[in-house]
Amino acid sequence: MKDTFARRLVNARKIRCMSQRDLVDRMEGKVSSTAIEKYEKAQMMPSSDVLIMLARVLGFRMDYFFRPFTVAIDADGFEFRKQASLGAKKVESIKHMVMSEIEKYLEVEGVLGIQPRFALDYGNVSVESEEDAMALAMRLRKDWNIGLDGITSVIELLESNGVKIIEVEADAKFSGTCNKAGEIPVIVINKQMSAERKRMTIFHELGHLLMHFAQGVDEEKMCTVFASEVLIPKEKFVDILGESRHDISLVELQVVQREYGISVDALMAKAAQLNVITRRRYQSYFKKKNALPQFKTAVEKSLVDDEHTNRFERLVYRALASEVISTSKAASLLNCSVEKVRDNLNLL
Repeated sequence: MKDTFARRLVNARKIRCMSQRDLVDRMEGKVSSTAIEKYEKAQMMPSSDVLIMLARVLGFRMDYFFRPFTVAIDADGFEFRKQASLGAKKVESIKHMVMSEIEKYLEVEGVLGIQPRFALDYGNVSVESEEDAMALAMRLRKDWNIGLDGITSVIELLESNGVKIIEVEADAKFSGTCNKAGEIPVIVINKQMSAERKRMTIFHELGHLLMHFAQGVDEEKMCTVFASEVLIPKEKFVDILGESRHDISLVELQVVQREYGISVDALMAKAAQLNVITRRRYQSYFKKKNALPQFKTAVEKSLVDDEHTNRFERLVYRALASEVISTSKAASLLNCSVEKVRDNLNLL
């Protein structure tokens, strides 16, 4: 029990971006820094009143601190490509938050007897060019039977194909990262982003998980090309906008934005990549955008319905309705009150 509590306390503190000193300060003299250190080293357990206050200050139900660890995830597997700007505390917070969510996710799937399988393996292809990345994007569309139309829900598509999507509330500097829990791909995105940015980020991170790169290749660029091609294939893009343009109206791009869920910025980048417009024309677009605030607002406006991951919550309520977990267990998994779970259940 001491070991479990110690690890859970460390996790909870890091999720909340607190140092030991921060936690002591928030406890308002209820506990010393020496005591916190001993708790986290499994040398001592808190009294019941201290435990209650720790749970309140950290924002977790008390049973969280005694829940056994059921899955191991390598925290170092998460790549933060803007780590320097995020700061070490925020990086650690996101890592521990995601590990906690994945652990609960796999636990409820285990209770329901669900064994998700991610079937894609593109390990036999080495990505050396944009053409290679685009070819793999089309291979993905074929493997998942997407066709050439716009994807209604990116999150639903990936989760139905064995990818775990975890949304976290994070600083605007963070967009996404990826990892694996065993053989299960995990993609983490910032919940606060626009729908267009979420969709691009999800496929960008999937590119990191799927593609194998030749030495010296710009991986970030290849993943962006991959994501853009998955969202709107070259064939459709050229069919809609034409093979060569000098000027493109915002209205045209907004129609594509609504149908394919991809931002105007990303569409202009794709137009430049495919030589539909010249590189000089693409650069002038950004100059205009940066010079005219009203134009910038117009082109950056989100026109796509937001989407969120709710599969985990659905599975928890499924397990509860099937009577394989208790109401208290459901509340613990969802980190909410028993009363809220009962109110939301509404059995038919």
